[in-house]
Amino acid sequence: MRKLNALVIDGDSSSRHVVQKLLEQAGFTVEATSLGQEGLTLARKSRFNLVCCGDRQADITGSEFCSKVRAIPGYDFIPVIVLAAEDNSRTLKQALLAGATDIFSKDDLTELEIYIQRIVEREVRQLTGRVLFIEDSQVLQEIIIDLLTDMGLDVDSYTHAEGAWEAFRTGQYDLIITDIMLEGAMSGITLVRKISRLQGEYGSIPIIATSGFDNASRKIELFHLGVNDYVAKPIVREELRQRVFNHVVSYQRMLELRSQQASLYSLAMLDELTQLFNRHALREFAGKYFSEAHRFNRPLSMAVMDIDHFKTINETRGYSTGDKVLSEFGVWLKRFVRDEDMIARWASEEFVFLLSNCESSTALTLMERIQKRLEQFKPANVSITVSIGIATVNGHQKHSLNSLFELADSAMYRAKMSGRNCIRVYDGDEDELEPDV
Repeated sequence: MRKLNALVIDGDSSSRHVVQKLLEQAGFTVEATSLGQEGLTLARKSRFNLVCCGDRQADITGSEFCSKVRAIPGYDFIPVIVLAAEDNSRTLKQALLAGATDIFSKDDLTELEIYIQRIVEREVRQLTGRVLFIEDSQVLQEIIIDLLTDMGLDVDSYTHAEGAWEAFRTGQYDLIITDIMLEGAMSGITLVRKISRLQGEYGSIPIIATSGFDNASRKIELFHLGVNDYVAKPIVREELRQRVFNHVVSYQRMLELRSQQASLYSLAMLDELTQLFNRHALREFAGKYFSEAHRFNRPLSMAVMDIDHFKTINETRGYSTGDKVLSEFGVWLKRFVRDEDMIARWASEEFVFLLSNCESSTALTLMERIQKRLEQFKPANVSITVSIGIATVNGHQKHSLNSLFELADSAMYRAKMSGRNCIRVYDGDEDELEPDV
């Protein structure tokens, strides 16, 4: 873990001790003094990660201290905060103009505590991720690669956009940093344009553009193309470091959120036991099947499948075996349907197939195939048979999930009455069932 040290200068001993304790609890090694000049001497001897200064010491004001500490080599970008005893807008403005990073009230140090925690996270957190980096200056490339690897990132570096484009198409990245003016047939702008055209997850990868020509119109155009950030050369190391940190962390949090949303979606739409769609999902997606069948005048078939004597399996072999039968059977069933079809667990041992653009004869052939294969398949080492009912509506018939299910379910009931382990196709007048309006 990276060691952090802080310098506290405050003539108010009570305030100084409170701030020192906050910093030490956050993991800082702290040096403290009541005098500004002594604080400046300590700053010259050591490089601190954070400097906290009271707004008024016996020998120097907070504004004067900020100005002097900023003049010390190595303190250009170190956070320097001022602790104010009173809300004096003129004093606060002077401190900010003199180089203070931020100002906090001594009466409420909650915000200071949060600020300290964020600094600790920024300074000690080692990122994990992969960066695609394009820069044709060998010297600058080495400097930035050193910065990125020091942050814990893996770097794929290129001097030409063509090679970077090929790497991007085959790799997984958390950030892209590219110079705009590159040698070769493809410029950095063209690379950004090609990447931004891609949709989905690739299209959301953050891009930082760099350039030695700080032109306002060019920056605007880059943002139009999809660049997330812009850094002008010469690049300030600490500035780039923080920009990289923010973009990588934000992108990875977004991916994590997407993953969580996908998991929640799966929990809502999938049957936990069989990993097939559940009844809720079938109702959610069925509308698309019916609307497309009606719009393009295509047949839509439904098959209702029920495992024969499943109650006996539970009673004689136990419910755990019954669950295992369902689990293995669900996985097995998925191999028989096309990507455009849908299979769901409707109830305990009942399954529903929704077969897009599928005639009744084709649905019957599929179900016969499943029954034939089932003779060799024994889920949980249990021999099972199924009764199946099939119903088909033509595209011009405007039915719903419920109405088509009633037709297929009645056919399945006839299969049960016919001795089970067979298939029946609904052969009644489908117009007898009132269509949904």
